[in-house]
Amino acid sequence: MGIDLHLDASWFIIVALLIYTLGFIEFPRELHPRAVAPRADIVSIALGIAASLLLFASVLAHEFAHAWMAIQRGIAVKRITLFIFGGVAHIAEEPDRPASEFLIAVMGPLTSAALAAVFGAAWIWLTILDSTGVIGAWLTAPIVLTNILAQANGSLALFNLAPGFPLDGGRVLRAILWGVTRDLRRATRWATRVGQLIALLMIGSGGALFFFGSNSGGIWYALIGMFLWNAASEGYRQMLLLETLRGVSVSRVMTRVVETVPPDISILDFVDAYVLPRREQTFVVADGTITLGLIPFDQIKRVKRAEWRVRRVRDVMIPRARLIALAPEQTAASALARLSASEQDELSVIENEQVIGFVGQETIARYLKLQSDLAR
Repeated sequence: MGIDLHLDASWFIIVALLIYTLGFIEFPRELHPRAVAPRADIVSIALGIAASLLLFASVLAHEFAHAWMAIQRGIAVKRITLFIFGGVAHIAEEPDRPASEFLIAVMGPLTSAALAAVFGAAWIWLTILDSTGVIGAWLTAPIVLTNILAQANGSLALFNLAPGFPLDGGRVLRAILWGVTRDLRRATRWATRVGQLIALLMIGSGGALFFFGSNSGGIWYALIGMFLWNAASEGYRQMLLLETLRGVSVSRVMTRVVETVPPDISILDFVDAYVLPRREQTFVVADGTITLGLIPFDQIKRVKRAEWRVRRVRDVMIPRARLIALAPEQTAASALARLSASEQDELSVIENEQVIGFVGQETIARYLKLQSDLAR
């Protein structure tokens, strides 16, 4: 479906910890219950690896469900990232209707609940089959595996349904409040406060488990709580930013400095004559009055320095047919969403088939800072 999967460096840490916990501790204990000090073997390690990968495949299914529903509602998805605390689907823009928010948010927990039901049914069936004694002891491994996967997916569904933003349950709560009050800012503020309360409870309970219960698992509760606190606060700030930008047109935030370069000069001449004397910006490539394309600053970095003398601007520019263009009357919020989806530094603003300016994250940030300074 064109969705990239990214693995954060922290993901490898949690996978290694899971493989160690399951393959060297949990499975040896379950497979050899009568042993005084059960040791890991090739079977337990293989099961640990399989269980760890299946657990994250379940997390991926959860995030893919969010992404699939977002696409069905007409919202682009940039990528899915797996990291130490699970996964996240990077949606290009916030839903513009409560119904879309609700459906996108609820799909993840529903998928995890469905997986919990499937693995749970498999666990029950295998346990009953094992009790007959017909097949033998080799059913122990799949019984333990399906039990772990059923519990993990059930826990994932329940945890994400906690009504605190930015958890799925918090987004469901926000969608309901948004639909009732017709006020996105107020709905987000209430859902964020609940999310911060849940974060504080997790930090407090984690600290109590660690210091008074001598349970090292309390550290994870505290870390997840701190992550939720930061995520809730950042989510609220992002919402305020988008609300501000929805009332601002592209023409008000764009930079109107438009400089053209001829298509047939070398990259070296282009850098010396245009790039070095100016800021890191995007240039219009034009042949007379005809716009051929754009050459952003980052396009130059993709060309080896040894080729700068022989390659021309025409060779590395973004052709006009591939340009992601903005209209001056569009909102700055939609411009920011398109910027995020395109992963380009700047997008061109076109009116009457002419480039009249550029919008980038830096120009939007500068506009917001100026507005804030003037309001003081």
